Amino acid sequence: MSIIARCTYPNPINNGALPPVPRPQDAPSLAPAQGDHVFGDVIGVIDNALAAVFGGGAVWRQRMRAYSVPLDEAWAGLAQLDLGHSGANQPLVARRGAAERDRHAHMFGGYSGRLQWQWCEIICAGFPAGGGGEDRRIGGRTKAWRSEVLKALDDVLDNLVDDTALRAYIANPGQERQANPATVFHDALSLARAQAVTAGLNGPGKARIEQVLRNYDSLRNAVLGLLDRFDTETRTFDPTTGRWS
Repeated sequence: MSIIARCTYPNPINNGALPPVPRPQDAPSLAPAQGDHVFGDVIGVIDNALAAVFGGGAVWRQRMRAYSVPLDEAWAGLAQLDLGHSGANQPLVARRGAAERDRHAHMFGGYSGRLQWQWCEIICAGFPAGGGGEDRRIGGRTKAWRSEVLKALDDVLDNLVDDTALRAYIANPGQERQANPATVFHDALSLARAQAVTAGLNGPGKARIEQVLRNYDSLRNAVLGLLDRFDTETRTFDPTTGRWS
């Protein structure tokens, strides 16, 4: 339920319904053309959540900055973190052959949707019947809202890493794997489990993985910093002026 009393519009994620908890047994078989990323795209997940909160499509960053310069600056800093899913040296493993069961993509994606939904519980946004412009309000930050977002973030981090891609990348960062659908399932590893697995392996890709894993040490506090920069009072956006009041 939205933290804004008497909100007449549903949460914009998943048509208003909290996405279900994903189950490993429901994972589809996938053969991504771009290869298997070792790390899920945490930055992209948060980017999408913020874009849904502030609205405006391509101008959502302008709206966010109009709402709070410190929030916009905190996001700019977080977005620059190397969390293993962007840039020229992102850890991923090419794959050839048939599709494999991808539990990592399924679990990470499912929990990512739940994180975005929890984040969007701070807003009441929609278009009134009969026109008249956009209704968009951001509710006052509450401890309960912040707690739910952080719990959802922890679920995402508990399904962060593709076990198959992690082991293959450490062994040989430049390899192209031959798919084996009968025995390979791309299990999702938590951040803590990925750290333990990495510590027990050796190979030319280990240093790069360890570098990214260290960067995750600052992620939770950075997200908490974003949440704490939302106002404690409800504010309303005026699309004619681009201002919040």
